[in-house]
Amino acid sequence: MTSVIIVLGLTIENLRFPALIFTLLFLAVTFFIIIRRSRILKDDIDQMIKFSETIASGDLKHKPFIEKGELKGLADTLVRVADRIKEELSEATESKKKIEMILENMKEGLLIIDENNTVLLASNSISQIFGVDPPVEGIQAIEILRDAELFLLLEETKTKRQILTREINLKSDKFFSVTASPVEMNKQEVCVLMTFYDITRLKKLEQIRKDLVANVAHEIKTPITAIKGFTETLLDGAINDKENATRFLKIIRRHSERLNSLVNDLLTLSRIESGEIKPELTDIDISEVIDSLLSLVSEKAKRKGLYLQKSLPSQIPLIRADKDKLIQILLNLVDNAIKFTDHGGVTVGSEISENKIIIFVEDTGIGIEKKHLSRLGERFYRVDMPRSRELGGTGLGLAIVKHLVRAHGWDMEIESTPEVGTKVKIYCESLLSKTK
Repeated sequence: MTSVIIVLGLTIENLRFPALIFTLLFLAVTFFIIIRRSRILKDDIDQMIKFSETIASGDLKHKPFIEKGELKGLADTLVRVADRIKEELSEATESKKKIEMILENMKEGLLIIDENNTVLLASNSISQIFGVDPPVEGIQAIEILRDAELFLLLEETKTKRQILTREINLKSDKFFSVTASPVEMNKQEVCVLMTFYDITRLKKLEQIRKDLVANVAHEIKTPITAIKGFTETLLDGAINDKENATRFLKIIRRHSERLNSLVNDLLTLSRIESGEIKPELTDIDISEVIDSLLSLVSEKAKRKGLYLQKSLPSQIPLIRADKDKLIQILLNLVDNAIKFTDHGGVTVGSEISENKIIIFVEDTGIGIEKKHLSRLGERFYRVDMPRSRELGGTGLGLAIVKHLVRAHGWDMEIESTPEVGTKVKIYCESLLSKTK
């Protein structure tokens, strides 16, 4: 019995040793696997953390490299999110560039102002319109607008929450049509979009139209009144008084001629402006044109005791021009020069200056003050109105000259000194263009 127990004890001891070895090996392998998986998991987590940090910093190029494991699904989801963010950022960047390009190049002024009257967005032209240094975003609207009427428009738009438009004179010579539109950012906050359209040119054209109507009415009224008055006088019996009848008829004829000249000049000016009259360009000898011109006005100059002379360089090239229109230009200029010159005379000629061919008309007349020079060429504008009317001028001659010069693609300049004389220069062509 004792032997059996001893044998069993040895057998159990023999069995315990391999089991222990197996257990230890199993634990060692398990521990090794756990450590390895922990390291892999830690590496995957580190990659995920690094990937999250790169996303937070705006770098969407780097992506986690996880082939398998518990975090692969999460990594794939984050990669898809990053790709979507990248696409949306790209679209947002492209939209931002387009908006910036529009704001940089638009001529109209644009302001977006929030509820606290802070400028959120502005076009580049705002700086030019209001004379402020860019950028204007982030500053108070009152610092830019600097106009009570504009600020009242801003506040009224926020209060009424409707689109309002005003025509405002921001500067002495600048007019703008300002539209203010409410833009709801949320239920509580209302921003205002203000646009500024420069209507200065339209205002000037409107004023020119008004002045033209008033001037035409005034110019026509004088001869019509005279014709009507002397006609009624003749009909009332003065026709039987031969001496006075003849004098009255001469006055009627003079005023009818003036009226006819006025209508003809208005029609000519209208046809030039509408493009109905276009220069037919040919090669023109300036010397021949001046000779033709002087023959037309020589008698008029002689009656006033004025000289007429031609001044040309030894050699002057041909110019491309409409001969009849060029004669019309010079005839108007010389006619004016003779009218306003009491002694001396008029010189018509050509010269070359800075590679430009110039035709000029120069007189020794009464001259023109500097303040009038910029307005010469406006319809019905006269420096000496009583004398101009007395001499039969319609006030449209220089306007016709200016438009005919422009129709040729030329430029005109007027130099004048009171009591010394006036010189009108027409810059015809560049000599460089003739060498091409």
